[in-house]
Amino acid sequence: MATRNVAGRRYALAMLDIARADGDSDAWLEAAEVLDAMTAQSSHVQALQADGMTDEDFQGIVRRVLPNIGVKQINLFRLLRRKKRLALGPSIASFFQELLDEERGIVRATVSSAIELDEARVSSIRDLLAAQTGKTVELSTEVDAELVGGLVIRVGDQLLDGSTRGRLRALRSHLERASL
Repeated sequence: MATRNVAGRRYALAMLDIARADGDSDAWLEAAEVLDAMTAQSSHVQALQADGMTDEDFQGIVRRVLPNIGVKQINLFRLLRRKKRLALGPSIASFFQELLDEERGIVRATVSSAIELDEARVSSIRDLLAAQTGKTVELSTEVDAELVGGLVIRVGDQLLDGSTRGRLRALRSHLERASL
């Protein structure tokens, strides 16, 4: 996950306000994703902010990556470059996605398991989380062989650890406290 900071959140909030006013949230989301991709590595940020890079060259690079970019979106990219703030790209994109998800009633969750989950199991987990949160759930899965068994579910900043590894840790902690 990108390092997130207050400045990134401010830009994301401004982007969301403009997106709402213009009714083009999807275009702003696409621009945020491109901004994230273009600025994810510090070497890319340095190259894009280099003194030898003209504004026309910079716009040309952005337009090659995102040919249908709007005037307001390209102006955001140019502003960030001019203020030497392109490094905020991943933070801005992360906050924008979060704010847009919140507005659209979407919650993102990640399920980790020791083995690959079949689609029926993933669907039932998604339905359970949707019922508990009252929101649409975007669910991603990952395999973590260290879990031994069970599931670990992360929804936003909440972690639900139902893994065998987590249960064994809890048991060990309980036994250590009991032996004191």
